[in-house]
Amino acid sequence: MSGISRRQFGRGALGAIGLRVVAAAVPAGAGSLLLAGPASAAAADVVAIDFTGLVKPTDTVTNSVVTILRNSNQFAVTTWWNTTKDFDAQTGTYLDFGGNGENNIRPGAAQAFGLATALSMGVYSATQTGVPQATAESMTTKLIRSLAYRHKANLAGGWGDAGQSAHWAAFAGTAGWLLWAKLSTTDREYVRKMVEYEANRFNTWQPDYYRRVDGTYVWPGDTQAETIAWNNSLIALAASMMPNHPNKTTWMKQVVALSLKASSRPSDVGTGADAGKTVNGFRLGSMTGSNVNQDCTVVNHNIVHPDYMESFAINLSGALTLALSKQDTPYAVRRSYDRMYAALVDLNLPAGTMPYTDPNMAGKTFRAPGGKIYAGTNTNPTDNSDIYYPMGNDWGSSRRMQFATMDVFADSFKEDAYASIKGATWAVPHLTKVQKMQERSTDRRTYIGAGEDYYPGREEWVSHHAAWAYLARVVAASGRYKITQATY
Repeated sequence: MSGISRRQFGRGALGAIGLRVVAAAVPAGAGSLLLAGPASAAAADVVAIDFTGLVKPTDTVTNSVVTILRNSNQFAVTTWWNTTKDFDAQTGTYLDFGGNGENNIRPGAAQAFGLATALSMGVYSATQTGVPQATAESMTTKLIRSLAYRHKANLAGGWGDAGQSAHWAAFAGTAGWLLWAKLSTTDREYVRKMVEYEANRFNTWQPDYYRRVDGTYVWPGDTQAETIAWNNSLIALAASMMPNHPNKTTWMKQVVALSLKASSRPSDVGTGADAGKTVNGFRLGSMTGSNVNQDCTVVNHNIVHPDYMESFAINLSGALTLALSKQDTPYAVRRSYDRMYAALVDLNLPAGTMPYTDPNMAGKTFRAPGGKIYAGTNTNPTDNSDIYYPMGNDWGSSRRMQFATMDVFADSFKEDAYASIKGATWAVPHLTKVQKMQERSTDRRTYIGAGEDYYPGREEWVSHHAAWAYLARVVAASGRYKITQATY
């Protein structure tokens, strides 16, 4: 979610690289039941998604998500492709993104994921966009193969092995996996190597903590939760795509450990009440710090920042690919999501107070009027999607899709048990806000001014959130989201 990459990560030893790729089954595009045959694999092969039995829900929340995703698709295959990025002017086999940085790579990866989700799941609308499905598929596969080809696993001097690159590779890799049948054998291998390379970087990675066990701050004002979560979602993707890879066990052990470290609270470590607990074979007390406040709020950019509570959802996005691969999700991946969601809904943050000891927030207090993060009409009587940012918001005034996605996850995966108002209820105003914003423009872009969201990749950001939300509805309705307490 953040647009800023602050840290570089050490390179892990790369594992064995297998070259054979299993042929993908082709998903049907239109029916309520997505049809495709299963595939088998060995060694480091990619196992294609079995779309058989994936049901497309038609409830109100899902329909709203589909509307937003289709609107994002419309902008993507028209204004974004032809003007914003001017990709229609590039006639080569692989697109040139103009560099290896975040603003070069992440937007295309996020947009590819949004488009691939709609195309593979049969919800892309050629009628709405005015662009035939075959043309949209051609655009999307060109994005996917270009991103994969230009990764350093495949091209000397390419992008990757950087602070956020696992996050970008997760988008591009999932997009490629969803449209596996549409990729050439060469481009499939590029995608596979990209995902494998990024996952293997973290085989022995020990992340930083925001705060040590003794309460001192390693990164004052700057949680490590989001950084851990976006890396972890890529590792989960690798384990999903390559379930027979020699490093599969290593990856799953890291999925468990990093999930718990991303969501760690003071009660999980040291002499905390939960330090003696073991989750999926990992003892909580073995952690040397925490990344989340005890009340499940998160500090980033030197403020208590509701946007960064989405780190829980970024981590839980790993469950989407595990579910698509028919693998159970470790309990660790969803641990504390229900507590975080209850904090969004019910935690009271009184104006003029400051319950936290982070030195970068010394002398600061919560702004008026105070109250709950899901403010409803509390701070804006004309907008029941309003969010209370207790110390301000440096990303803009009109971000809602991340909260809508957290609502959808809470409802789809039954993670709202502790919240007084449930995810399905909150999803309606948050999704409606996004839809109304999109309806202001004929090309269905979400934003009309930078002040609404300062992040340069804001439109692509909406697209990938809509894709996450839709996949959550599908895997939950299809019975593929299953939790396990297994030790890896």
